[in-house]
Order: sequence, then structure tokens, then C-alpha cells
Amino acid sequence: MTTRTYNPASPESLREHAKLLIGHSLEEVVGKYDLDHAANKGKLGTLVEEHHYQYRPNNASDHEPDFVEAGVELKVTGVVPRKGDGVAYQAKERLVLTMIHYFGLVDEAWDTSSFLKKCRLMLILFYLYQKELPATQRKFVMSPVLWQFPEKDLEIIRRDWELIQQKILDGKAHELSEGDTFYLAACRKGSGGPKERLKRQPFSDILAKSRAFSLKPSYVNTIIDSTWSDEELIGNEKDAEKGLEKITLEKFDGLEGLSVDEIAESYDYPIAEDKPKSYYAGLSLRILGTKKRWLPEFVKAGIVLKTIRLAQNGSPKEAISFPTFDFIETSRQSWEESVFYEKINQKFFFVIFQYDKDRVLRFKKSMFWNMPYADRIEAEKVWSRTVEVISTGNMEMLPKMVDSNVAHVRPHGRNKADTLPLPNGGSFTKQCFWLNQKYIKKQVN
Repeated sequence: MTTRTYNPASPESLREHAKLLIGHSLEEVVGKYDLDHAANKGKLGTLVEEHHYQYRPNNASDHEPDFVEAGVELKVTGVVPRKGDGVAYQAKERLVLTMIHYFGLVDEAWDTSSFLKKCRLMLILFYLYQKELPATQRKFVMSPVLWQFPEKDLEIIRRDWELIQQKILDGKAHELSEGDTFYLAACRKGSGGPKERLKRQPFSDILAKSRAFSLKPSYVNTIIDSTWSDEELIGNEKDAEKGLEKITLEKFDGLEGLSVDEIAESYDYPIAEDKPKSYYAGLSLRILGTKKRWLPEFVKAGIVLKTIRLAQNGSPKEAISFPTFDFIETSRQSWEESVFYEKINQKFFFVIFQYDKDRVLRFKKSMFWNMPYADRIEAEKVWSRTVEVISTGNMEMLPKMVDSNVAHVRPHGRNKADTLPLPNGGSFTKQCFWLNQKYIKKQVN
């Protein structure tokens, strides 16, 4: 059992005590016997609090931080190895902060909100996620972080919080999506599936899924590695008060009607005669003020930058595709566990160009977008039909563009020989979900 040698009123003392876990599992530090006989065998964070800190968890857990004297909320989250960019780990998933109580939230003000009171200062511990191991046997890695939101980020989080609150005030808690917001998300917190017990909401008779405030995985990665370049959209708190959305859109002011080459010249971006698809994304990032392939604020918010080229009649040159999916894995997942669900709940930033009558490609507009609630329901139907087809092995019946006004499935392999195994032992050409061209046209116009 760990000896209690820390000061519960000191954030730094709490962090130093957490360091004793690095390189060890909770079971190794406090003993398997104690954990086997624990009264509460629930979340790893609760077990760390009870057995490593020997600190009784706060009964008013949704309104006060875990360590009230220090004003510190304890969070434990999983990481996985990151490949290729010199950073050892990345977030496995979003960081859940506190439950959203639909009836209570509508009466709160941001400055005195239970969320802000609870999560203003967090002590975050990281463990290496290994699926085959019980949570108490997973080893803690990295130095624990005392995280206080930078003022620029906190301003964006305030706007996210207010948007979630407003949606509940509008009687639309059932329509909440992680794509609604930038850093702070309303993530699902129920069991999922048809048997999930839904919640009442104050201004609608429609029952809603349980949700919690969470930080998107992309934002958690900025906590893991908070070294950003100077090429940021938001330079100070005054910028942040305008909001990420307004600042981003202002970057494109005055460009409407200009040709791609005219824009490239004015932003000192190389003019290429034969422009690959990636050229337009690079030009868009140059307009946003960076020579890199990403922007810190977009990374934090998990915003997907997509460039769209429209024909003269307003139809997109191509549909929007999502990653190739594994047939066997997809057949075993629930809708809420699927990659397609995750992708359509993201926030997108569209940079839209359109060909004129002389076949000159010109900037039309930019816009933030996330899929409306009704269309997410339709996308779920396409996914469910896909799972049914995979389970029968009759792959010629995969949903086509004529079957839905939102999405369809079609090949995404190099050729017909580029296949993946099926649950029935056969194989089939790699496939992915696509948003229909007509659907994209409707959304951007």
C-alpha cells in the first residue's frame, strides 16, 4: 500500500505523489490484495484516488473537484504509441470530464458553472493502453500533468459550453454532436444500442442520449505535446474573444471571385500548371497563415480541412470519401463504435472553389460544417444496411448512391485485386463510405 506522504491542499504535492506510479501499474504500487478487496472496483481514476492517494472520493463529484482543498480534479486517461513524428504517445480517446445534467445546465452561468469549478485545474495521469490487460495492470507512462487551460483556449471552451447549453435550451439535446463544437465536446456516455436508457430533457418531450463534457482526443494530444509553432490563428485573448470560427472565415475575406493562380501569387505560393488535389489544401493553409500542413487550433479541435471544387453548375467534381473499413471489424461493431460514426460527428472546414464558363477555377467561399442531425440518422441507416450485407456475404447489395440521399458505399482499393477478408471466409475489394455528390452540392450551396 502506498504511504500517504503528500499535502492534499497542494497541487504540486499531488503531482509529485502521482510520479510514484510512473513505470508501474496501480496493482504493482498498492498491491493486488487491496484492489481485489476494494469496495469500489469501478474506474481506474477512482481506484487511484482511493488506494494510491488514500483519499475518499468526493460525494458531490459533479460539482466539486476531487481534491477540494487544492482545487484539483484528478483524471486518468489512456495513451497509445505514436508513430513517425518523434512524439512517444498520443491519446487513445477523448478525456471525459463531467456528466451533462440537462435540467441543471440550463440554469447555470459560465463563470459559476459546475464544469468550470470542477475542471479549472486538472491533474492528468497517463497509462499505456493495452487491451489484453485489466486496467489495474496497465503501466503509467509519461510525467503527470497539472493542466490549467490557457486563456485563449478557455475562451473557445466557453463558447463551446454555451453552444451546448443553448442547444438544450432549444429542446435539441437529442441532436447534440461532437461536431457542434471545437475543443469541448458533448460525448455519448450511455451504453449505446437500442437498449440504452435515454434521458429526459427540459424543453422537449424527445428523449436524449446520456452525454458528458469531454475534451476531444485532438485536444488531449496538445496536452501531451504542447509545443506548437508560432503560426497560430489566435495570437492573444482578444483574438479568442472573436471566436475561432470568425477568425478563420475572416482570413478568406476579399478572395471571392479571384482565380487560384491570382490567390497563389498574392500569398507567395508556387503556381503549378498541373495541380494535384493536395495543391488546393496547401493553398488554403497558406491563406490561413501557415506554411505547414496543419494549424494548432485545427489540430486541437479535430477540424478536418476539405477543399471542394465545383463545376460551373455547382456540382462537386468528386464525392467526399472516408477511410477504408475492415469488413470483419465492422460486422462486430455497434454504430456508435464505428469509424464512420466518428467521422460524420467531426467538424469540417470547407474551402470551396468553382469553375467559371472559361474553365478558370476561382475561390467561391469557405464555411464550417458538421452533419445535421437528420442526416446523421440517414447515415446510420446506410451503415446498418452495410453491416447486414457483410453478414450475408452478398456484397453486390452494398448501399449505392440511389439508395440514400446522404451516403453510399463503393470501392476504395487500388484495383479489384486489392481486397480484405469477409466474415464468411471469402474476400472482397476494399470499400469505404462516401458522401453523395448531390448531398455535398446541397450542403455547400
